[in-house]
Amino acid sequence: MEDYLDRSWLEKGMMKRKSNYSPVICFETVDPKRIYQLKTFILNSPEMSHIENVFLYDPWDGLGMLRKGSEGPVFEPYRKRIGASTPVTSRLRGPDSSVEIQALKAVLKEMDGYMKSSPTVFVVQNLSEVREADTGFQAALRAWAIDPRILAKGSTIVVLTSDASKIMDEFTREFVVIVPVDPSSQDERREIIKRTAGELGVSLDSTKIEAARVTLSGLNLHQVESILLESYHRAKDFDPDIMKELKSEMVKRSKVLEVRDPQFSFKDIGGYHAIKEFVQKYIINVLKRPEKARHFGLGLPKGLLFFGPPGTGKSLFANALASEVQLPFINLLTENIYSKWLGESGQNMKNAISMADKMSPAIVFVDEIDRFGKRSGAATGSAEEETQRVFSQFLEWLGRPDREAIIVGTTNVPEHLDDAFLRAGRFDYKIPFLYPGPQARLEILMVHLGFQAGGRRSRVPLDQGEEEIRRYLEEAIVPCTTNFSCAELEELVTRAKRIAFDKDREFVTGEDLLTAAKTFRIDGAHRKRVVEACMAQARRFTDDQVFLDSVEQENRLEGDLEAASGI
Repeated sequence: MEDYLDRSWLEKGMMKRKSNYSPVICFETVDPKRIYQLKTFILNSPEMSHIENVFLYDPWDGLGMLRKGSEGPVFEPYRKRIGASTPVTSRLRGPDSSVEIQALKAVLKEMDGYMKSSPTVFVVQNLSEVREADTGFQAALRAWAIDPRILAKGSTIVVLTSDASKIMDEFTREFVVIVPVDPSSQDERREIIKRTAGELGVSLDSTKIEAARVTLSGLNLHQVESILLESYHRAKDFDPDIMKELKSEMVKRSKVLEVRDPQFSFKDIGGYHAIKEFVQKYIINVLKRPEKARHFGLGLPKGLLFFGPPGTGKSLFANALASEVQLPFINLLTENIYSKWLGESGQNMKNAISMADKMSPAIVFVDEIDRFGKRSGAATGSAEEETQRVFSQFLEWLGRPDREAIIVGTTNVPEHLDDAFLRAGRFDYKIPFLYPGPQARLEILMVHLGFQAGGRRSRVPLDQGEEEIRRYLEEAIVPCTTNFSCAELEELVTRAKRIAFDKDREFVTGEDLLTAAKTFRIDGAHRKRVVEACMAQARRFTDDQVFLDSVEQENRLEGDLEAASGI
């Protein structure tokens, strides 16, 4: 067994066994490296020296015995001696009148005798779905958990699965010691990176090792090693972009999370200076100066709620925040959480929370967080019960004090959120995103035209220089785009490019931008009502008055609302 691997999960399970809490231990892992570590521990650890027999059952290989080999644990098929008249249903009879046992029900019966008569370890792996009526698997676990003969002999049943709830009902789980196994610790990932680099001849300094360790967080040991090897075979190096791509592909298979590489920073966002300053002061600085934060007892922010009308940059800002603090950006796919199958929605949410926690600290983005609904009274059906279960799981996660995931939720309708979401301790800061004011609109247009130092947007070919186009925007375009959303300002630039393209010109002109602005149909009266409603929501939900005043000031200009009626 490799000495750098964490043994705490094994020790936790064995401690429960020593205390006779239960002889049935379920380790929640399907990582090949963890399983190999377990088998090696059982065969070689002094703590297991009293064990006389070690059996392993796999649905494909059937029942076998684990032996010590020169290169690690060796699986030998177990053959049961039978009488000449005994019917054989699982495997053909061998020349010595013995058969291999394949069916799980027959395996359980065979193991029952061994575990009650001699110190035995019985390991079960790779069970995905178990038909209780055909196998009696759960009944066997419950019986073994309280059998005094098994307890007296020191026999142990070990079940390996990704999730105990997939193969055991709630009643059975009460009889079982369930030990969640972390995919990989920081030290384990660091050591795998160093050892793999040494074997492949990849030169890495401490900075690159730490960057790779962070990139591969949340993956199990086997996945970490696989990504390192694939990156090497593709680029002869541990390429960060390749590793992020491969990790994203692995996480996406869950269908409830996806890992995105943040594409933008605050430099790519025009305006919103009050929000940027607030986030920089109270969030980014805490994350970037952890020792100073600890000195004052300041923990990581637990959650941010961005609310406001559609198209005001809430999602973009969350992406840029992840880039600014250099944390992974994890998107919770809320549309995939709910399922028509009973029990699957709750399981999806459980899996999403578990995976996000394992990849944290990270920014976990929850778009349209109001989809989780509200608490209601007594559920009247299975669908309502499932919805309430998902709501309760998410709410419990929001309030958990040890959570390292920074949840960024967005909503266009904060009034639809359950009051429990808005309670102190769930979201540290509630930040309004309003329609941009005149200065913000000018900056947003300049960003989308490519005039932003350090930004990632490409320059739009124009017939004027930066100063001339800025002056034109300020005098002609900004006044006629009152209460445009950020998304509409971006679309304005796109329409101007289409106009220039259709006229077969090489450059976009100021007139193209003005023509594009006039193509929008904006209901000024409706937008005025939306702005007023947004400000009322901001006053209701935002609890920092100084910050609220600065946001309101930045987005207000005398006569700005009335000008919208001319569009």
